Parts: sequence; C-alpha cells; structure tokens
Amino acid sequence: MSGNKMRVGLLWFDDDPKKEVSLKVKEAAQRYLEKFGRRPNVCYVSPATLPLPLDPPGPAGIHLDGLRVLSSPLVLPDHFWVGEGHQSKEKEGGLPKVEVDDQPPPFH
Repeated sequence: MSGNKMRVGLLWFDDDPKKEVSLKVKEAAQRYLEKFGRRPNVCYVSPATLPLPLDPPGPAGIHLDGLRVLSSPLVLPDHFWVGEGHQSKEKEGGLPKVEVDDQPPPFH
C-alpha cells in the first residue's frame, strides 16, 4: 500500500515474561483508548512476538478483540505499536477490513 494509513499511534512496552502476549496487546489497546478516546484497530508487534496462541498468523496478521495484529521488523521485542488504520466497508473474517501498510509509520 502506498502511504502510511496509521497516522497516530501509541508505543507500549511490556516485558513481563509471566503475561500472555494477548493480554499485553489488550492492555496497550486499553491505554490507547484512555489516552485518545477511541479504540485502536491495529497493533504492530515484533516478529519475535508472534505467533500468539491464536489462529496462525498470515500476511494479513491475526485478529484479537477487534484488533488486527501484524508483525513488523521495525518494532522491537516487548513493544506494541497500537493505532488506527482506515476501515473500509469490506469485511474480512466478519470484521470491517482495516487498511494498513505492511510496516508501521516511522517513529517521530
């Protein structure tokens, strides 16, 4: 895809080895909601973070509680880059299709 679809994001860090990755993603999404007043729909994670103990990840990532979780080599382990990608009217796995780039936007 051309251009970055995610304009605002929140970088969350959690290195607690006792916590499931899915819980870390949910906590990052909750913090995003608290900070921006909107629910994120995309989360980029390090390739080392996937696979989650859910559906096998593919090029489209996996879905977790309305979030599309994608891996990116630009995200360090134990970091979770959550934000909002553009939602189209198309459906993907019963959820609105989220248009995101293969990589998150650059950190500023």
